[in-house]
This record gives sequence, C-alpha cells and structure tokens, in this order.
Amino acid sequence: MKMARVPAALVAGGAAVILKTLALKAADLVPLATAHGGLVRTVLPLPASPAFQTGFHILVGILMALFYAWFLEPLLPGRPVIKGLLYAALVWLANAFVVLPATDEGIAGSAHLTAAGMFWFAAAHTLFFVFLAVWYARLRR
Repeated sequence: MKMARVPAALVAGGAAVILKTLALKAADLVPLATAHGGLVRTVLPLPASPAFQTGFHILVGILMALFYAWFLEPLLPGRPVIKGLLYAALVWLANAFVVLPATDEGIAGSAHLTAAGMFWFAAAHTLFFVFLAVWYARLRR
C-alpha cells in the first residue's frame, strides 16, 4: 500500500534524523569536533542544553523532510539518490556560505572545525538527505 506524503515524510525524516544523529555522535567517539548547535547558540535566544539541541535538531530534520515531500521531490530530476544528493548540495551550500558565516562559524564551520570535522559534518548531512529521499520514495511506492 502506498503511504501518503506526510506520513512517508515523517517516517523517512525521523529515520534519517536518527541516522544523522548517530553519525555525528560517532564523531564524538573519535573525538572529532563537528558542528554542534552553532545556530542555537548564536542566533536563537533559547536554552542551549543538549536536550534542547537534540529536540531542535529533530524538529529541523522533520521540517526538512516535509519540505522535501511537498515541494522539492516533485520538482527535482532523477532517481531518489540523485534527488537526495541535489537537496543535500543545496542545503549544504546555504549552510556553508550563509548560515555558518552569519553565526561566526566561518565558511563551512572553518572558524572552529578541522578539515576532518567539516568533512564528517558534510558526510553526515549528505547521509541524512540521501536516506530521506530513498526511504521516502520506497514508502510512497
């Protein structure tokens, strides 16, 4: 049975958020610094506790999944992996060249991250979007 857009986005997005979170937590085991709540710390006048940051991370991931399902998925060309890679590239470019510099993190987080940290963050970020696109497509079949 074909799942409707919203439930498919919520399931795929929720799973993708968990996968990305685990990938970022794995970096902590190395230890390797990746972007941890820079937007929350510098822009939003809200508590920056780990629980709040995790909740914010989940909320943003779910909103990105819903945005993908309703607006981008029908417009992006190609198979789900290509759609996920395109979405990842668009968001990464905005994050690397607009959001992070605006929050004093530097281009792609270079003010506080090593090249390995920036790479790990980009890889976890890409994993989120590709997983989202692939699982969303499977749930919609």
